[in-house]
Amino acid sequence: MSIPMAVPARTARPPLSDRFVAIAALALATTLVQVAPLRVTLALAHTAKRCTRRPATAAEAGRVVAARDWASQFFPSRAACLEMSLAAFMASALHGKAVDWCIGCRFDPCESHAWVEADTQPVGEPNTPDRPFHVTLRI
Repeated sequence: MSIPMAVPARTARPPLSDRFVAIAALALATTLVQVAPLRVTLALAHTAKRCTRRPATAAEAGRVVAARDWASQFFPSRAACLEMSLAAFMASALHGKAVDWCIGCRFDPCESHAWVEADTQPVGEPNTPDRPFHVTLRI
C-alpha cells in the first residue's frame, strides 16, 4: 500500500521558446528586485508595458505563468511573489502582450503580495474570496 506524499505534481514542460523567455525574465526580475531601486524597476515596468502590442488573454497569461513556474524550480536564488510576478510581467511583455502587474495587501492577517492579472482576474493565484488582496499599485 502506498501513502500519498505532499509533493507538488510535476507540470508539463512548456514549449522551448517559452522556457527561454521565462528563464531570462526570472533572471532579470530577480536582478532588478535585488539590485535596482524600486523607482527604476517601476519605470522599466511602465516602459515594458507601453511597448506591448495588445493585452494578454487569461489563457496566454496562464501559459506565461506556467513557464515561469517551470523555470523557478531550477533557479538558485530567492524567488518570492515580487520576483515571480515581475518575471511573469516581463515574460509577457517579451511576448508582446500586456498583463497588469499588481502589488497589494490585505488585513487580518496583515500581509503584502504581488501578482499578475489578465482580464482583471489574478492569474495563477489561489482563490481567497473571504480575504481578498487590495491593489496598492497596478502597472
